Amino acid sequence: MRLLIVILNYRTSQLTIDCLYSLIDQVIALPNTKVVVTDNASGDNSVELISQTIEKEGWSNWVELIALEHNGGYAFGNNAGIRPFLEGLEPPDYFLLLNPDTIIRENAIKILLDFMEENLQVGIAGSRLEEPDGTAQCSSFRFPSILSELDNSLRLGIISKLLAKWIVAPPVPENTCQTDWVPGASMIIRRAVLEQAGLIDENYFMYYEDTDFCLQANKAGWECWYVPESHVVHLVGQSSGINENQRTTKRRPKYWFEARRHYFVKNHGWLYAILADLVWILGFILWQLRRIIQGKPNNYPPYFFRDFLSNSILLITNWSNSQKTTVNNLSDQKTEGMGLCQQIKEDWMAHEKDWTRPGFQAVAVQRFGVWRMQIKSKLLRAPFSVIYRMLYRFIRNFYGIELPYTVKLGRRVIVEHQSGIVIHGYCSIGDESTIRQGVTLGNRYLEKPLEAPHLGKRVNIGAGAKILGAVNIGDDVNIGANAVVLSDIPNGQTAVGIPAKIISFESKENIPS
Repeated sequence: MRLLIVILNYRTSQLTIDCLYSLIDQVIALPNTKVVVTDNASGDNSVELISQTIEKEGWSNWVELIALEHNGGYAFGNNAGIRPFLEGLEPPDYFLLLNPDTIIRENAIKILLDFMEENLQVGIAGSRLEEPDGTAQCSSFRFPSILSELDNSLRLGIISKLLAKWIVAPPVPENTCQTDWVPGASMIIRRAVLEQAGLIDENYFMYYEDTDFCLQANKAGWECWYVPESHVVHLVGQSSGINENQRTTKRRPKYWFEARRHYFVKNHGWLYAILADLVWILGFILWQLRRIIQGKPNNYPPYFFRDFLSNSILLITNWSNSQKTTVNNLSDQKTEGMGLCQQIKEDWMAHEKDWTRPGFQAVAVQRFGVWRMQIKSKLLRAPFSVIYRMLYRFIRNFYGIELPYTVKLGRRVIVEHQSGIVIHGYCSIGDESTIRQGVTLGNRYLEKPLEAPHLGKRVNIGAGAKILGAVNIGDDVNIGANAVVLSDIPNGQTAVGIPAKIISFESKENIPS
């Protein structure tokens, strides 16, 4: 086989069928060419419609349909079409990735093939993408960098001129030229590139995967070129759900931010990724100030800055192990992978959405203290540590709440009151627990700092409870009055008194209401 064309469909059956119609003459003119359509578990009638069209039109000799069991994203779907042929006995010389929302102009594929065979040092080449009326779209790009992030967020003409060499989307070239990367909407790949650089990184769900793939090819010594003589109509956003008009009105999906973060961490390291985020945030703040002063419209998607922060490497608690989020697990978030903003948002809701509550502020500062310890470099961590200490001392001195970052705090923990609440050392407090009144949690012996209490989930502690030493408090336990707790309390029990004693079921009936 000379060429394999891969089209990934996800709930765009009619677009895929139209793309196949536009390929008929090109396939006939190019012997040993085959098309494979992979369906990314669309969940609609895409597979039936495409397979019926293939049978009706008699395309089965050159089109194959592969129905995947789950939607693993753009890279996953394309790799599923590439992999079996790449690993076959006679793999194709070239692979062409096409979006389903493309219409192939006359000789577009032949032009790409001829270019590749005439330029053996080129590993990847891309077509000129255009509107149906022939207007050129950006089809030749530079790799993202810290400087491009500054230009992207600052949006200041004089800075853009100074950073012209680093702008990701420069003016559309009129002639064939070498470039950093081309979009996967129409990208031809030499087989040797896949054998040396590997398949597309499936840690990207959508976006940045074509950028990353071209970068890996570049690292392996292959050139990437833009070939404007090859014309392909691209109905922008029809396959992804985000087009140019929607970008100012539709909220950017979570996986876009995750893809951006993964790209920078993977290819440049966490330090570079942190600097890229900081530079973008600085530029965005300056742009917003200038926008307000000059009365410019805000054309960012809704909640963009909030979403950027909550998905930034700066606020990801476990960013070193953070992975992509697919549409199948967007709502399945684990505590360890939650970002700082996500945790604080939960705490804010648990405190009845009242940010003025001292308890909420104490918990938020504790979360911030834990987060800044994730920064491995002491130099980078230093300014955040200074901020944390200032906030911690304010909460302690002004509200009388001591809740240091060394405490292992579960999700949605509520601190109900202020003054006299002291939580020492290495205590752990389970999810949805409530701390009330003047409670002290800490160590019985100062010389044994690790002997700290462990509280289970949904523990309710009130009055002046002192829980000292390596005491284990079970789930759903209630402790009240002026209790002093020096021993374990099993799940579901209530302890009151001084010293606190567990109330039996019979004695509970005699407690005055």
